[in-house]
Amino acid sequence: MPPKLFKKLVIAVSGTFPGYRQGRNFCDVQFLIEFFKSTTRELTRHSYAGDLKAIVERHGATFTSSVGTDCTHLIATQKEADKKGAKLSLDWLLDSDKAKKPVSEAPYRFGASHSNRNSQADPAKSEKKRSAKAVQDTDDDRSNKKPKQIMEDAQMITAEKAAKVRVRVDEYYHSNEHTWQVFIDDSGLIWDATLNLTVSAANNNKFYLIQILNSKDGSRYQTWTRWGRVGERGQSVLLGDGTLDSAKKQFEKKFKDKSGLAWKDRLNSPKNNKYTFIERNYEESDDEDEKSDNKLVKQPSNIPASKLPAPVQNVISFIFNQKYFLETMAQMSYDANKLPLGKLSKRTLMAGYETLKELAELATKPSMAMSKYGMQLRPAMEQLSNRYFTTIPHVFGRNRPPVLDNQAYIKREIELLETLTDMEITNSILKDASKMEDANPLDSQYAGLGMQEMTPLDHASEEFRELEKYLSGTRGSTHGVKYKIDIFRIERQGEHDRFKSSSYAGLKNSNRRLLWHGSRSTNYGGILSQGLRIAPPEAPVSGYMFGKGVYFADMSSKSANYCWSHNSDHKALLLLGDVELGDPIYELYDSDYNAGENAKKEGKIATLGKGRSIPAGWKDAGCIHPHLKGIQVPDADSGTTDHKTDQGYLLYNEYIVYDVAQIRLRYLFFVDMR
Repeated sequence: MPPKLFKKLVIAVSGTFPGYRQGRNFCDVQFLIEFFKSTTRELTRHSYAGDLKAIVERHGATFTSSVGTDCTHLIATQKEADKKGAKLSLDWLLDSDKAKKPVSEAPYRFGASHSNRNSQADPAKSEKKRSAKAVQDTDDDRSNKKPKQIMEDAQMITAEKAAKVRVRVDEYYHSNEHTWQVFIDDSGLIWDATLNLTVSAANNNKFYLIQILNSKDGSRYQTWTRWGRVGERGQSVLLGDGTLDSAKKQFEKKFKDKSGLAWKDRLNSPKNNKYTFIERNYEESDDEDEKSDNKLVKQPSNIPASKLPAPVQNVISFIFNQKYFLETMAQMSYDANKLPLGKLSKRTLMAGYETLKELAELATKPSMAMSKYGMQLRPAMEQLSNRYFTTIPHVFGRNRPPVLDNQAYIKREIELLETLTDMEITNSILKDASKMEDANPLDSQYAGLGMQEMTPLDHASEEFRELEKYLSGTRGSTHGVKYKIDIFRIERQGEHDRFKSSSYAGLKNSNRRLLWHGSRSTNYGGILSQGLRIAPPEAPVSGYMFGKGVYFADMSSKSANYCWSHNSDHKALLLLGDVELGDPIYELYDSDYNAGENAKKEGKIATLGKGRSIPAGWKDAGCIHPHLKGIQVPDADSGTTDHKTDQGYLLYNEYIVYDVAQIRLRYLFFVDMR
């Protein structure tokens, strides 16, 4: 059971939430599923979590029916938000439940509380009102179709958090950084700005850093600036006469000179040919980073022994190995110095996805260059590529930043954003685990995954032998992979209930198969804690061969190719999922970005991209374990056969489902591929 991190919270609920009550579900589960499918894009969590009181209490918080002096959190609707007082949306409770810890409250506060907090007499008092409008303006500039999302300005933090958050002084500041700190004013505004500018045609890939630093005794203030090519130290200078007023004026002037925007308007749409402000997440303290640089910090000498079986310890060490994080980011050219893990804001990620979406549309419909952007195709693609690399900093050395002018380039950047999203989750679990001083780190990290089960299989068991046969017997002739393995029977919390309460349980035309899924080792903290997920609406559909869905294979080596094991000492993790495909499946020989929609039109729930080398036969997976009875698995003893066709170009089958409720993860393979 994960630690009860909610135990000091007292949570009340105010307002009416369709499909929920403070006690038990009050309407049919299938009605809830259909209702939320029509009202929200993150549905699976809503469709089986109707008891709000149970959600609150299972994590150790106290549920209250009245808002008294001891109430710490109020879950409310927008109607309730119009009343005086700070209130949170229902999503805060659901996301906290999903994360198994209280998540940051800032993005979930309703507008009324913003106004109340902005009533202080301070030059930054209009920041939050403006920030919401600025986000909407940016949305209007970049896309007419996407839903409006009002996010809080991450640069503003509460007074309570200001006392805890320590924003790191630039690593190249030449004075003793332990006597200086980044200035946070009385309104909670952090005077720290990272700006970026990429212009491919001019071979520009530049950064500009601005910070107001104040001495810890409060006697002096100065503005520190550093600039240069991304990935290099660059040049630097100190500005100001030592007073706060001078430091603010220098900061605001430099920010306006470089970005074309006033500091208070930093979230407005970036100006052409000017630097773009890169928003950072300040919710997590930089204390951990400072400790990692401080050689005087002693590691605990009395770490208790792990209670986990040795094979599980090995897997957890592998998933949370930060060396692999750094190697993966370097291999994908991401600049982790500008936006380290834990500092990458959701708005920045979404902005990256949105730009890739525009690039993908342009690659598919070149005529849009003139109709939408008023220029020829190449300049339009270059402009969008510049915007993307400005938003998501990359290190290119002295090489010219590329133009993302084809789907292969775009797909690679989509994979980067997906990987960064999962690494953010893994990094968050790692930081939470580091705070559990009385537990073994591996045990805390495992608890952070929230797994229901992770049981290592005996290598001598029939279950292990059958699974090993499936792994080794489904290597493609074009794949030169050899395997040395450990296998774990796994179950994610909530997946069984999610499937049982879905429309796929008891499907008359059921067609469940045990299929492979591979991913980078750095993604597994996110996968195991939150499940396999479908790309967000902001991601371009053309980045996925058969549309946005979760992809599986019946050949182990095909999935192994997606593990990029050379970035993790030639070791990798592979999943076997119990996947409901329905019968018949929507079959295709060639890519179709709209496969999901087209399958739905035909009443089908999955797509099969038909390959040429396929399993020669299938059998009931009950031979592996009784709980798999009724699920089909390739018969490794039958080998593979060639699918005789002149159509298509896929060598191996691909299975795609468009609803995560169709998936139950069953086994995790820890594979040495050397």
